[in-house]
Amino acid sequence: MPIITISREVGASGTYIALKLAEALGGTCYDQQIIHEIAEKMGKPKSQLEDFDQNSYNRVGVFFQEALASIAQGGMVFHPFGIGPLDWDSAEMFTTYPRNSFQEKDYYDVLTQVIKEIAEQPNSVILGRGASQILKGHSDAFHVRLVADTADRISQLMKEQNIDQHQAEELINGKDAAAANFIYDFFDAEINDAHQYHLVVNTSQIIPDRCIEIILSAIKQQD
Repeated sequence: MPIITISREVGASGTYIALKLAEALGGTCYDQQIIHEIAEKMGKPKSQLEDFDQNSYNRVGVFFQEALASIAQGGMVFHPFGIGPLDWDSAEMFTTYPRNSFQEKDYYDVLTQVIKEIAEQPNSVILGRGASQILKGHSDAFHVRLVADTADRISQLMKEQNIDQHQAEELINGKDAAAANFIYDFFDAEINDAHQYHLVVNTSQIIPDRCIEIILSAIKQQD
C-alpha cells in the first residue's frame, strides 16, 4: 500500500504522471482536493489560502495576513526582512485583507494533518504541498522529484495553456520561486536537493510513460 509523493517542476508532466500512477495502483491522486480540505477544516474560503499554497505561495501576502493578526491582538509587527519594527500610524494599509486572518502555523498544522490523513488511504499519490517533507521517514512513502529541461518546460506550457514563450517563461519563474520558498519557509529544506527524494527523474530524458514504469518498478523493489 504505497504512498507516492510527487514534487515536480511546472511543465515536467507531473500531473499526467501522478494521475497515471494512481490509476495503475488503483488509488487516488490528490492535488487541489488538499486545498479544499484545508479550507474546510479551517473554516476559510479557498481564496484566503492562496498566499499559503505551494503553487501560489506569496511571502509578502503571508506576512501581511500575520501582521494584521498581530495588530488585532495589540502586538508589534516586525519588518519581513529583519530590519526592525515597521513604522506606521495605523492599520489602514491592511484593510484589503480579511479581519479573521490566520497565521502560517495554522496553515502548517492543518496541512500536516490533512497530508497524514491522506497517507492512511491505500495507494495514494500526493502532488506537491510539502508531502515529501511531512511524510519523511514514513515507512510506506516513496518520494519522487520530476524535473525537465527549461526549453521543454516552456514548450509544454505553451501547448497546454495556449500562451506565448514570454508568458511561459514568466509562469515557470514564478512557480519555481513560489515552490522553493514554500519548502524552505515551511520545512527549512531545499526543493532541488536530490537527497530529499527516493528518485529524481528528468522527463526530458525519459518519456513520461517510461517514468511511470520506472517509479512502479522502484516501489516494488522497496517491498
